[in-house]
Amino acid sequence: MSAGDKLILEMRGIVKDFPGTRALDNVDFDVRAGEVHALIGENGAGKSTLMNVLAGRFDDYQGETVFDGRKIRITNPRQARDMGIGIIYQELSVLPNLSVAENIMLGEERSGRWTRKLDRGFIRRQARKTIDYLGFDLDPDEPVEGLSTAHQCLVEITGAVRRNVKLLVFDEPTSSLGREDAEKLFEVIRDLKARGLGITYISHRLAELPAIADRVTVLRDGRKMGTRTIQECPVSEMSRMMLGHVLSDVFPQKTNKTGKCILKVRGLTGKGRFEDISFDLHEGEVLGIAGLLGSGRSEIARALFGADKATGSVEFQGKPITKRSPGICCIRGIGMVSEDRKRQGNITGRPVKENLNISILDRLSGFLGFQSPRRLNAQARSMIERLKVNPPAPDMNIQQLSGGNQQKVIVGRWLAVNPKVIIFDEPTQGIDIGTKAQIYELILKLARGGKGVILISSELIELAKLADRILVIRDGRLEKEMAGPLDDVDVLFEACAQKKESA
Repeated sequence: MSAGDKLILEMRGIVKDFPGTRALDNVDFDVRAGEVHALIGENGAGKSTLMNVLAGRFDDYQGETVFDGRKIRITNPRQARDMGIGIIYQELSVLPNLSVAENIMLGEERSGRWTRKLDRGFIRRQARKTIDYLGFDLDPDEPVEGLSTAHQCLVEITGAVRRNVKLLVFDEPTSSLGREDAEKLFEVIRDLKARGLGITYISHRLAELPAIADRVTVLRDGRKMGTRTIQECPVSEMSRMMLGHVLSDVFPQKTNKTGKCILKVRGLTGKGRFEDISFDLHEGEVLGIAGLLGSGRSEIARALFGADKATGSVEFQGKPITKRSPGICCIRGIGMVSEDRKRQGNITGRPVKENLNISILDRLSGFLGFQSPRRLNAQARSMIERLKVNPPAPDMNIQQLSGGNQQKVIVGRWLAVNPKVIIFDEPTQGIDIGTKAQIYELILKLARGGKGVILISSELIELAKLADRILVIRDGRLEKEMAGPLDDVDVLFEACAQKKESA
C-alpha cells in the first residue's frame, strides 16, 4: 500500500445509542497519514453517526479515540476543528453571498490597525496564499454563488487546509458532480494524500472507489463488516459485504411491455438551455434521458413539467397542454420527482406525513373541506409500509430521515397522486445500493402497470439496465436515440461525450 504506516486516527469500540436503536455497535476505524480510507454502507448503516462522533456532534458515546498520537474525547465541533479534523459534507456549507476569500478566511478575519473595519487586504492575501499552495483555479474576489458545485467544494477544502487540517472527511463529494469534475476532485484528493493528510472518503458510488481509495471499511446495521485493501475488495465484494449479495442482483428483471403513445413532445425549446427536442413516450415504457452534466437533460424535464418556460408543443393522451405549469401537469396526470430533494422536494421542518400527503390534501379532507387527521395518518402509514420507509414514523421530521428514506417519501407523494406519466430526475442520487434496488423495482413496477416513465440519471448504468429507449442529449440537442437495455455502458458514455464533428 502506498499509504504510510503512521496512524493519524484510531477509533476503538465506538458505541452510540439512540432511543430504541443502537446506531453503532463496537465499531473500530482508523486512518493512516497519507492514505484514502473509504467508509461505505447502506443508509442507516452508521457511517454518518461514526463521522458525527468524530466531528464532536455527540458526547454521549462509548469507546475511545486516538488522534495524532494522543488519546482524546471529542465533545464539540469546535474542538474537532481546532485539533485538525475537517469534514466536507454532501450539503456544502459555503456562504454564497460572500467571496471566495471571505469563505476561506471565515473565523480568521481581523480588523485594520486604526479602524474596526475588516482588513480585506489581509483576508485576500492569506486566502491567495493558501489557494496558490494548493494550486487551485480560484479567484479570491469571485462571489461563491457564481461558482460550480465542484469549485465550491474546492473553496471548502481550501478553508480546511488553511486551518492546518490533518484529517479530512469527504461525505459523498461526487454526488452532484459530473464525470469530468469528479476526476478533477480525485486529482485534488491524490495531491492532499501526497502532502500527508489522512482522508476518509464516504460514497455510494462504489465503482469510483478503486480509482481513489487505498482501503475500504464496510458498515452494516451499525456493525463493522470488515476492512480490506482496495486491491482485495472489488466492487462485487463491497456489494456482498454491504448487502449480503452481489451488485448484479441489484437490477430487477425487465418484464414491462410498451403500449400506445401517451405523451408526444414536438420542438420543445428553452432559449439558451436546449433546442428542438422531440420524442414520444408510450404506456409501460421507461424512456431514459442521458447526457453529461450541463447537457440540458434536467432543464428539459423541468420545462416538460411546466416548472420552466419553453416553447414547443406537448400532447398528453391526445390532447394538447397549452399552458404548462406544475399544477396543471399534476391535474392532467404528469408527476415529477425532482433531482434536488432539499430545495425542490422536501417540505423541510415538517413531518413525514405532511410531506407524503401534500399533493392529495383535497382527497383526504372532509365534506366541508376540513382535514381529517384519521385519513391523513391512515394514508401516510399505508404509503410508509408500501415503500418500507425506515423508521416507520409519520410524525417524525423528514430531515431526521436518511437521504434514501427522504427520497422514498417524495416518491410516495407522487404515487398517491397516481399520475399516468412520472418523471424521475436523479432518483438515486446520494442513496445506498439497497435503497437504489427498491427504487429500480418501483420504476419497473410502474411501467408494468402501464405508466409512462421518464428516467434521468448521471449513473449511466441505471439507464443502460432500466430504459427501453435512451435519448442522448449533448449541448442542449437531441443527438441520438438508442434502444435499451444495453449490456455495454461504455457505449452509452461515449455517445454522451462524443463531440460533434466540425463540418
